[in-house]
Amino acid sequence: MEEKVTTKPKADKPRGFYCLLTAAVVVSGIAVFVGLSEHKTSSSLELPWWKTTIIYQVYPRSFKDSDGDGIGDIKGIRIIIDFVPNHTSDKHVWFEKSLQNDDKYKDYYIWADDIVTSGGSRKPPNNWLSVFSGSAWTWNENRSQFYYHAFLTKQPDLNFRNTDVIDDMKGVLRFWLERGVDGIRVDALQKLFEVTDLSLNEPPSNAKEYHEHQYNYLNHPYTESLPETFEVVTRWKDVMNEFENKDGISRFMVIETYEQPSQRNIYYDHGAVPYNFDLIMDVTSECGGLCIRDVLEKEYSNLPPGAWPTFVLGNHDRNRVSKKFGLEFVNVYNMLLLTLWGTPTTYYGEELGMEEIQVSFEDTQDPQGLKQGKEYYAEFSRDPCRSPMQWTSSVQSGFSTSPTPWLPVHGHYRTVNVEVQKNSKSLSPLQLYRKLAFLREHPSFQTGSLQYVVVNKNILSYVRGSDGEGRFLVAMNFGHKTSTDNYSIHPVNTEKGTVVVTTSSLNSEEKNTRSLKDISLLPGSGIIIKL
Repeated sequence: MEEKVTTKPKADKPRGFYCLLTAAVVVSGIAVFVGLSEHKTSSSLELPWWKTTIIYQVYPRSFKDSDGDGIGDIKGIRIIIDFVPNHTSDKHVWFEKSLQNDDKYKDYYIWADDIVTSGGSRKPPNNWLSVFSGSAWTWNENRSQFYYHAFLTKQPDLNFRNTDVIDDMKGVLRFWLERGVDGIRVDALQKLFEVTDLSLNEPPSNAKEYHEHQYNYLNHPYTESLPETFEVVTRWKDVMNEFENKDGISRFMVIETYEQPSQRNIYYDHGAVPYNFDLIMDVTSECGGLCIRDVLEKEYSNLPPGAWPTFVLGNHDRNRVSKKFGLEFVNVYNMLLLTLWGTPTTYYGEELGMEEIQVSFEDTQDPQGLKQGKEYYAEFSRDPCRSPMQWTSSVQSGFSTSPTPWLPVHGHYRTVNVEVQKNSKSLSPLQLYRKLAFLREHPSFQTGSLQYVVVNKNILSYVRGSDGEGRFLVAMNFGHKTSTDNYSIHPVNTEKGTVVVTTSSLNSEEKNTRSLKDISLLPGSGIIIKL
């Protein structure tokens, strides 16, 4: 959840590029997704665009600054906005009218009377906590009431039990669809509804590592994932269908949710696709081939009939791949993400292997970190993964002409940037990513099956495709030891294949025929072989 950000026009993006832009509008955020490939196969043309593209999440403040003010700006045509319906700014006209008890807007937000203690002090109606710590209630003198905010004080929650709110938020969605956006990523949806009985206190989680002012000190049965949420999602899908029926172009609605499959899969029944964040939440640096296979199977085996999966390795709220797994594993995790069945989402800079920055408390921008104070801000701030995109070796890495961008550029920008990696004589992460992006256009990676081959504590491997489309062996080492294995076994059932892509060289191994009986993979390496 972000403070207000202004997004300014920029040059058009490359053809066939889908982008998620994370910034702020009426409801707090905009996001842009970008697909990296430019040609379509006959098989992929039968699928809606969001099933065949690679989604590229951009944090606009940090992507490209065109006017020298130190803050990024971007323009899309093919974009998916980050739609944050849960709340508005406290400066929004709806909230200002609600403060004045305007007839229509009086109940647009969650208002509650105070509780007066025996000592005469004023208390909120319950113990609900803000995600950013502290009470989720703020007193307002104008109305002599508390208002509820699941996030920042400046972000009052809308009351979705008010039908006018539902209608007006559908209007917000129509506004963006009329401007040409191709879909929405719904943020903070789990906080959309609260119970009507505001006297109910949420129970303690009994998690000893949290202080009483921190969000996870409590469980949240009264303020998260209430069943009424799904009906609202259906209404948004109805609006998107109106536009799809006019021009035949599919509109995409993806839900940000960290829930388990049993809960997140309900969104499929309401016209939305839930993000699968299991690769973020359940995979650690010690998670080898077997562990990752189990995480993938949790998604695949629980999918409802006809549902389409998604996979994400990182975003603006989580550690970068280089931080979480180590620089030596950046390439192999990109190979994993781009060869799975399902729509992949890449966070900007992961295609370069960008690293996180260190931010002092004085330079911290993230309200989640600032709310924790100087002692704890580093544990909660998301600024380290939001540093400016590294374009060139010039000043501020080509991100901005400002001497003081909103966050500092990483110190290694002279060697880790788009320009250097694009022109590198040896295989760079960007060059590998481009190869994988184009390979993913093959029908075998669009609609083909996925069958596991060698899977052990180091290795994860699988075959994508079928005899009719063509079959590819993808083998990757996520462990910490070199592993030599026989890949000619079932379901490969052949002894030789042609190398298509490796993580270790630019061109020397490609197009070579090699035996599948004794392939050795170093930690963090991978290979794709056409069978």
